[in-house]
Amino acid sequence: MEKLAFEFEKSETEVIRAQISDFTGQTRVDLRVFFKTDKGDWRPTKRGINMPLSLIGKMKEAILQLEKESLVKA
Repeated sequence: MEKLAFEFEKSETEVIRAQISDFTGQTRVDLRVFFKTDKGDWRPTKRGINMPLSLIGKMKEAILQLEKESLVKA
């Protein structure tokens, strides 16, 4: 099972996808860069992270802190 939860453009030829998948019976979150081939297909790269769904709260905390830090320095 693989379910796309969110996708946003990184550049004209790259997108970042947030997906939920099952791997060896464990529900996981995958944030990965995909690139567009010459034929127009999207393929995953090695750039990204894959973690248990149970860590999504910690990831959210990290993102909120990154956002807070970037606003302080802006």
